[in-house]
Amino acid sequence: MIVFAAKVSVRKIVVGVLAVGLVLVGAAALLPKTAEADTAVSAEGAALSAKLKTNEDRVALLTACGWSVESEPVGTQEVQIPDTFDEVYEQYNAIQQAQGLDLTPYQGKRAMLYTYALTAYPTGEQGVTANLLVRRNRLIAADITSAQTDGFVHGLLDMPQT
Repeated sequence: MIVFAAKVSVRKIVVGVLAVGLVLVGAAALLPKTAEADTAVSAEGAALSAKLKTNEDRVALLTACGWSVESEPVGTQEVQIPDTFDEVYEQYNAIQQAQGLDLTPYQGKRAMLYTYALTAYPTGEQGVTANLLVRRNRLIAADITSAQTDGFVHGLLDMPQT
């Protein structure tokens, strides 16, 4: 058996307590910066990561992103995300990645597609919808779409200029 003995003076104890105190103060000084960084995330980005369990949650997400929509979806359906993406899905996923989402981990999986009619689009265009693709109460894709012949698709966070 090995026994270790050390002679500890009052001075060593004081220095040790001060060192521990400095470490704690340094750690505490870093915490507010971390909290500030967390709160610096945009409201839209935070909204995109929120749980979407109910219709009210989905409407609140769209409202938080600046869109005015009907209170009930005009369409709800289960969809299968392809195992491999063709060129169209690659372009769509690029839109999703630009807003902090990514469909790649969900290839081959099923998800719910909720479609909401926009009550007002900034350019005045009619027939514009918001689509939310949700899996296990998490938003995995979102877009704003015009189904007209010369229509468009853009991210949920891309508000057009009027």
